[in-house]
Parts: sequence; C-alpha cells; structure tokens
Amino acid sequence: MGIDQTMSDFDQMQYQTQVARELTHIVQAKKIPNALLFSGNESTGKKQAAFLFAKGCNCLNHKSFGCTECISCAKIEAGSHPDILLIDLEKDKKNISIAQVRNMGSRICSRPNEAKFRMVLILHADKMNIQAQNALLKMLEEPPDKTFFILSSTQEMKLLPTIHSRCRKVRFKPLSEAFIATYLKNHYQLDDMLCHIVSKTSGSDLKKALVYSNLDKETQKTDWVKKRKWLLTTIESIIKSKKPASISKGMMLSFYLNRDPDLITDCLMIMKTFFRDLMIVKFHPKKIVNLDFFETFADINQKASQTIFYNWMQELLETEKRIASNSSPRLTLDRFFLEIATNKGSLIYD
Repeated sequence: MGIDQTMSDFDQMQYQTQVARELTHIVQAKKIPNALLFSGNESTGKKQAAFLFAKGCNCLNHKSFGCTECISCAKIEAGSHPDILLIDLEKDKKNISIAQVRNMGSRICSRPNEAKFRMVLILHADKMNIQAQNALLKMLEEPPDKTFFILSSTQEMKLLPTIHSRCRKVRFKPLSEAFIATYLKNHYQLDDMLCHIVSKTSGSDLKKALVYSNLDKETQKTDWVKKRKWLLTTIESIIKSKKPASISKGMMLSFYLNRDPDLITDCLMIMKTFFRDLMIVKFHPKKIVNLDFFETFADINQKASQTIFYNWMQELLETEKRIASNSSPRLTLDRFFLEIATNKGSLIYD
C-alpha cells in the first residue's frame, strides 16, 4: 500500500475541524468563492478537503461533503468526473509551467459539461513560475462561469500578492507530534522509541514520518531507519576522533551525502535533531529526540561547553540556508564538517 492510499484511509478532516466547519458553511450558504487558497504543511489533508468540497458543491443529495450514492460524487471519487480538473508538477519538473496553466485555461473556456460547479485544483501552487502565476491571475480576474479554483500550497508567500488578494484563505493546522506518534503506533504497531524519534524528526509531516519509518514500501529506495543511525554514529565519530582523523571522516561523510543530492535535505533534518539534542540533554533530558543516543549526548556534554554546541547548530543552520540558495552542496558540506572537526574547544577524547 502506497502513501497516497494510506493517507486516503486516514480521515484528515476529523483533525481539521475548523476547516471542516468553514467549508461546510460555504457549501450550505451556496456562495462558492471564485478562488480558495488552501495553505498548510504537507500531509494535512488539503487535497482530500478539495475533493470533499467539490463533492459537496455538486452532490445531488445535497450533502455538505458529498455522499456515496449519487452519480456526481461517484465520478469524483473515481477520478472520472469531466469537470474536476487537476494541475500538478509534471514528472521530473521543479515548476508548474505557463503551458500547463494555458492548457487548463483552454479546457475551461466553455461551460461545465455536467457539474453545477467545476473545480480546478492546483496542487503545489507555490511551484508555479512567475509566468504561470500571471497567466492564472488573468483567469482569477475574469473567472469562467460556474468554475472555482483551489490553490493548494505549503509556501503561500511564494504566490503573487495579487493572487492572494483574489483568494479566500483556508488554513490547515499542522499535525502534532503526539498525533503522528499515536497514528504510527496504532496503525503500524511500531515500537514506542521509533514512534517518538520519527514523529519528532518529520516536522509534522505524516508522509515524511512514513518514509522515515520505512513504511513507503512501493516507492522507497532508502532504509531510513538504518541511514539515520549510520549518519548520527558517523557524526559522533567525527566529534570524538582526533585530528586529522576527524577531518578525514568529515570529508568522507560529505562525499557520501553528496552522491545522492535528493537525500541531503532529509539528512540535514536528521542532523538538526542530533545537534539540538546535544544542546538540551543537560537541561531537558526527557525531551531529546534521539533516545537511542542518550549516552552519547551525556558523554559529550561532560567534555565540552554549551557554546560549542550552539556554534555547531548555527553552522548547520547556515549550511542549510546555503544549500537551499543553490550553493554547491559538496563545498558547503565540506565547510560544515571541517568546522565540526576543528572547532571542538576543550573537547578531547583519548
């Protein structure tokens, strides 16, 4: 079972009670906005909510979130309704292009085929390039009859202010760490420690939590349970080794991470939990993420000052920003691990 199917089994709208109330009110009032902007973290139910809203707007039995009986809801559920249109990133593309938006525009220039209200859902709307956004803006300014747009976004500030001004905002709250941990334990019977680590590493993203737990059986190529332990053990070794061995290990880790650039962001997320734990274990030992490295954190804390840990974390955050701004990953990682290997203050291991 893939992540998408797993997510459909999970009734996210139960968690998003405020969103459910707001969308229900819109459907019942029969005042459908020309455009809505669904904003929030990944895996918070935005896509599911859009289809439920489309069902509610078109349900022949007048149910706020659709039914299981009428032909309209059945077609939307099956993905075969001619008036429910979807734009998303194309394979191996980083942006939604103007051609995709224009192609959609040509499909909606006439009245809907059979729906009371046609929906155009744009997933990852913040990935539209500026030309695509401007093309969409023209449609939002003069929307086709009986058509509404839903823009789903995790980084809404990347959208033009003029697009913001034409959308009704609907905000989805992030999933809590406790909720994700409970979900993993109840649905997949994971042990308590793994649930704890994964829920706090995934950044309120259930899809990430499933990936980090090795539960994405259909598409996952990386064993993240093993990779996390290898990554943190290697960082521990860099910290505890003497120069020049620590420098050599740091450069080797940089080399390995750079071999698969698509995994660097996830590795940085895991690394942040390590350095965070180093900073807080002395004061809040029960709040660390990586429980299986507790003795490591306690040991290092006995031999170094909090200032060193703070400096390391600042260097890691700077590394993350540089990579996000398209600096060379290899050179940026080299710089970071060289800092860890050489700036240890009084930290000495025999």
